[in-house]
Amino acid sequence: MCHSHKIMSRSKNGVLTFCEHSKLFRFVYNNLCFELYEWELDALREYIADLDPGYWEAHLKNWGHSRKIPISVGKKHFIILVDREEVQEIRGLLSLGRRPIRLLDAGEIDYRIFEN
Repeated sequence: MCHSHKIMSRSKNGVLTFCEHSKLFRFVYNNLCFELYEWELDALREYIADLDPGYWEAHLKNWGHSRKIPISVGKKHFIILVDREEVQEIRGLLSLGRRPIRLLDAGEIDYRIFEN
């Protein structure tokens, strides 16, 4: 990886990086790779945030494939199909639905204290 790339987020199947030199974001998910300017990344984030997996699963319930949620990419003739878990992973990679980090209570920490 180029030294000017900074990893923004990472998951089991993908990574989002930013290149300081070219000012491009690179979104890699499974075997797909997209290079996006900031405004394009924002548009992708909005599109993914507006996806309704329940609607598509119900609408395509009789379709024989497990991936029923379409993501249109650029042209009308290029569509990526994903399942509900992949939508959640992509949202996480794109930092959608950021959840505040919950701190553990003292009772939740499994640590044995040794008193000297």
